Amino acid sequence: MKGMLNLWMVVILVVCALSLWFGKDFILPESAKKLNVPVPTAKQEAPESDAGPVHLLVLNGTAESGLARDFGLLLGRTGCVAEKVGNAPHNDYAKSFLVNRGLPQQRIDQLAADLGNLPVLLEFDGRSTADAVLVLGRDHGAIREKLRAKGP
Repeated sequence: MKGMLNLWMVVILVVCALSLWFGKDFILPESAKKLNVPVPTAKQEAPESDAGPVHLLVLNGTAESGLARDFGLLLGRTGCVAEKVGNAPHNDYAKSFLVNRGLPQQRIDQLAADLGNLPVLLEFDGRSTADAVLVLGRDHGAIREKLRAKGP
């Protein structure tokens, strides 16, 4: 009897683990999965006037030391808060870019324009508290000049 109970407990545990592991794929609508586009959330649908600062993760994609930290201080001029700074996966990005993790399209387009018409990639990540990621490449000088021109 005790052995049978242990077997049922193992079966239940395995079923729960599998449902958690594979269930994450079933919460997105079918059309969003096919297009690989983020599904709008309440945060994305907020009106522009009610929107607070954009929270950014700033990553240094160059060999220059302290670049992400320096940009974190300058980004306040665009209504952004550098939530976290760090290094990109490698240090040889030629071009800077933004990764949209949940901002409305109009807001990310405006930010990209404020930073010098940077390209924008989509990568929804509900686990992150950052609204977007700024990856700095070797062309970061043009972005720095755009930010300095905005004034204090």
